[in-house]
Parts: sequence; C-alpha cells; structure tokens
Amino acid sequence: MGNPVHSWEYCVAAEICAEEYGHSLCNPIERFDISKAKYFSSELAAFAPVTKKFKRIVIDIHNHYRNLIAGGGEQNVKNGGKFPIASRMRALIWDDELEYNAKLHLQAAKRMVHDNCRATKRYPLAGQNLGGTAVQGREKVFQTMLEHFRKMFDEKDDVADPEKLPEMLLSEHLGKSGHFTQLVGDRNSRVGCVFALGLNCTASLAPGAEVYKFCYYTACHYDFSNLTKWRLYKTHLTTPGADCGEWHVGMNKDPRYPNLCEPTIELFDYTDSKG
Repeated sequence: MGNPVHSWEYCVAAEICAEEYGHSLCNPIERFDISKAKYFSSELAAFAPVTKKFKRIVIDIHNHYRNLIAGGGEQNVKNGGKFPIASRMRALIWDDELEYNAKLHLQAAKRMVHDNCRATKRYPLAGQNLGGTAVQGREKVFQTMLEHFRKMFDEKDDVADPEKLPEMLLSEHLGKSGHFTQLVGDRNSRVGCVFALGLNCTASLAPGAEVYKFCYYTACHYDFSNLTKWRLYKTHLTTPGADCGEWHVGMNKDPRYPNLCEPTIELFDYTDSKG
C-alpha cells in the first residue's frame, strides 16, 4: 500500500477561522456580503482549463507587476509619488490548493464578492483578488484576464502617499487599492487562480439593472492577505532584494525580474506585523 492521503476539513471552522465566521467553503451564501457584490450570474457555464500556459501567464503577470514596484521606479500617475524600493519581495510560484479554493469560491458565489474566511491549515491568513466583466459578446480568455489584472495594478494611482504605503496598510488603502496591495505584498509567495464564464448576469441587483449575456470572472487566492496595520513590504533606500536572505534565498535568477528574490519553497509563520 502507498502512503495514506490526508485531507483537511475546512468546515471545522473553529480550527482556522475566527469564532464569528464559518469557512466560506462550508456555508458559502451566508459568508458573502451581498451588499458589496457585483456581476451576478444565473449559472457558471465553464472554467478555463488550468493548463501550463494558463499558469505561466498568471505567474508572469504577477511577477511583472511585483518587479515594477520592487524596483522603486513606479509612481502614482495622479500625483507623481514614487513607491519605495522593496528589499525582499519574492517571485511568486503556483499553488494547487489555492487554485482549488479559488475555484470553489466562484462555483459557490456565481458573482464577484469577497468572503470572510478562506483560510487553510497551511495558509491561515490566505488572501484573495477578484476581477469581473459584464458584456454582451464573447471575450478572449487571456485578454480579459490580463485586463482584470491591469485594473488591479492600476489601483496604485489611488494611493495618496506611495512613500508611506509600505510601512503600514490603512483601511483607506484597502478600500481604494485593495487589489493592488494584495498583488505586491512581500509576504506573498504563492498564488492560484481560475477564470470562469457566467451566463445571464447583471452588474447589480438594482431594479431594472441591465442583463448581460456573459460575465467573466478572475479569482485568485494567495498564501497571505493584505492586513490593515501590517507592513505591506520591507523597503531599502538603494537596493532591491537587499534582504532576500530573510527568506533564506538569494536574488531571482530570471532576467525578467531582477528586482525580486527567488521563489521560496519553505513556508514561514507570519505573526509579526513588521516581520
């Protein structure tokens, strides 16, 4: 006989979720704040196959944006403020469990809405990014997904003071730039995403809201969330990757991402808002 297969019961919520929350995968409808939801579909018709190409595109676009911020040259185009150099921002790798949970989220929600607890035993502080589009005609998968990520990254232009952002996240950052901050946190090391097609959807539940033939959804789960009052990423005055050693790795060897640290296989405990 082979090795036994061990599973984790997400619905033992007390083990991994705050007492007032159940796990979103166990009783999903009650775990979504419908007042903040958008793009309601009557059904999900299909998920895009998560092929090697799909994974590569997702990882590449994440690392592209992370590399831009880590290098210290990116700015808020509205006010000219620059984001500081990141000293230990890692290149992300794919994680199948995070992908699986992102898929379960969309299957249950059939809309674009965040949940209260998506923790796993390995990732008790798991994060989430969601993108959506409502249209009357068909769209191309990768083109639409990349547009979702572009809009997430462009939320950087809503950060009032980019120079102060890395040291402490505030609720105002999450309200206006939550997708962006999730993309570039330096505790993130893993991501798993899915892309789905919804049918007969509305942008809202308001009376008389237009009905669209299609809604396209991107859902990504991360191994760490963007928590308020936590440092988003550690900075350095002159050198990207100066503190890669804190993750027990060196600088990334991929020439496309010279400002990032190597990906890490090792998992770290995150208990310190400045650690």
